[in-house]
Amino acid sequence: MGETFRPKDVQKGKKKIMEEALHDLSPSVRDAVINILNSWKGEESRKRLIKILGKKEVEEILKSSDS
Repeated sequence: MGETFRPKDVQKGKKKIMEEALHDLSPSVRDAVINILNSWKGEESRKRLIKILGKKEVEEILKSSDS
């Protein structure tokens, strides 16, 4: 998940950034992660993401979505 984003990508919105960061996941996993991010419930959602992806990947995704 070592994605780098161009400044114009950031201007398109967070959804596009999240999709770019998740592009290497299978479609079903990617959809599950996007659903969790879209219906964020704090620590509960974070724990669900860690179960699916692992702690390091979750930190990268969350860092990307904050941009």
